[in-house]
Amino acid sequence: MRAWTDLGQVDMPPRVAALARDARGYPIPYTARYDQGGMPDFRAIDSAKWMRAVRTRCCGICGEPLGGRVAFVGGPQAMQNRLFTDLPMHRDCAIYALKVCPMLAAPKFAYTRAIGVGTGVNEHVSTVRRERFGLGVTRQFELAQLGTEIVLHAGLFESITWWAHGAEVPA
Repeated sequence: MRAWTDLGQVDMPPRVAALARDARGYPIPYTARYDQGGMPDFRAIDSAKWMRAVRTRCCGICGEPLGGRVAFVGGPQAMQNRLFTDLPMHRDCAIYALKVCPMLAAPKFAYTRAIGVGTGVNEHVSTVRRERFGLGVTRQFELAQLGTEIVLHAGLFESITWWAHGAEVPA
């Protein structure tokens, strides 16, 4: 298995460069869940790490403390509602994810529904790949409840940039 793009061609923030890598060379996000064989599943979130990151205000990618401004990434509806299941990130960690994450950047990425035993699925997370994703920067967020799921409600965005196929696009 190999990466969908040459990861060496994308500037990697130092915090991301410090993360462990999978067999393809992808940095393993802080909240990625590991299967029973010790392999990371990028689609599954370690809920204990997720909650720890919320409580301690840490980045969902690198796990390091966030500064005064945080970045959220989501599709158009998430950006409009400011409701997210993914953690806030440092802006540079979020931009790196928008450039290399297959779900966010690969034009022909196909999502698979096959999940590991015991893995919960948040029904509010869409498996439909969006044409573009927003990167919203805000200073605050809080826990919120959406049906039976816990989500994050971002504060008003100071700025939003739009991304498609690993590159920034006009709004």
